[in-house]
Amino acid sequence: MTLKNKGLKIIFVLILTGVTYVLVNQNAFMYHEPVGKIIQAKTIKKQEVEDNYKNKDLQITQELKIKFLNQNKQRITLHNTADVSQASGQIYKKGQKVILQRISQTWQIMTLKRDALIVSLMVLFIGLLIVLTRFRASLFLLLSLGLNLIYFVIAIALNVSFTIPVILLYAMLSFVFAASSLLFVIGANRQMIFTLLTTVLTTVLTFLITFIVLDLTGNAGIHFEYLDYVTQNPSQFFFVGTMISVLGAIMDGTGDIVAGLFGLSRQNQVNHIQLKYKDYVRSGFSIGQEIIGTLTNVLFMIFMAEAFPICFLLLKNGNTWGYIATVGLNLGLLQTIISAIGIVLAVPVTAFVTSLVLVKQDKERKEDVS
Repeated sequence: MTLKNKGLKIIFVLILTGVTYVLVNQNAFMYHEPVGKIIQAKTIKKQEVEDNYKNKDLQITQELKIKFLNQNKQRITLHNTADVSQASGQIYKKGQKVILQRISQTWQIMTLKRDALIVSLMVLFIGLLIVLTRFRASLFLLLSLGLNLIYFVIAIALNVSFTIPVILLYAMLSFVFAASSLLFVIGANRQMIFTLLTTVLTTVLTFLITFIVLDLTGNAGIHFEYLDYVTQNPSQFFFVGTMISVLGAIMDGTGDIVAGLFGLSRQNQVNHIQLKYKDYVRSGFSIGQEIIGTLTNVLFMIFMAEAFPICFLLLKNGNTWGYIATVGLNLGLLQTIISAIGIVLAVPVTAFVTSLVLVKQDKERKEDVS
């Protein structure tokens, strides 16, 4: 595909995304629930509020005039109360579309109508994926994402319906995630098998070290109780989320190292070169050193992006950095550190295990030729 053709296809994808947004934005008639458009949003009251921790905020009351876009096309007026920080409640603006519900003869806004934005972004992602990569690879990647979503829904359903240890259930889910993703992205071959093997080994080793350290320190300074909306043991749910996060970070690192070493082995086969075990290990460490910094920085930036809103809110209300570190950064930082440990451990584990296999493979190939 020439650069010009690729550029035209990208333009087509952008146009298709815009058309999709416009069409989906007009689909109110397809909803069973009442859908309305805010035609006027007026602030009628403002007052300062303060909680038990002396955090201050400005609470406003809005008068919203809403025109129904489906059903009987009526117009209603309702009031909405929210904090300016929007830590609790949502501030609405003119032109926004909302989904409504009637409770005890009173209309209430359930949520914003966001389907147009979500669907158009999905079209943009899929379109650019197909244009910028091979169609077969794009198809397998999308299929993998769809299957992983199904696995996740099944795991949640099992967790709700049956009494299954949470750690065991989601450990199995993590393994299925990894195996399914690698099978569709890499294919059913030796490279996929050893990427999965080194990923599992590194993940197990990472959590073994984590549990030992936390046990020796008695979880000092770790506040699992700050997890929101947890109705069961909060530490278990923290480690479930961390397990999936760590698995993804480790799989990224092991995949690069295994791919690099397998590529080196194929090149050596063409050039009739037989490397020793230490040469493969050295090459694996060299590849790992190139990716550790990038992957760790990506993890840290994701953590900061998630933590920024709550940190900004707490700082604006005059809280100390010590309090923010305890409430807003504690568990997220721990999760990032565990993931970073996994990335670092992935280098020696992958280099040693994969090099051992490749040396044996090279030796068997040389004997077959002889």
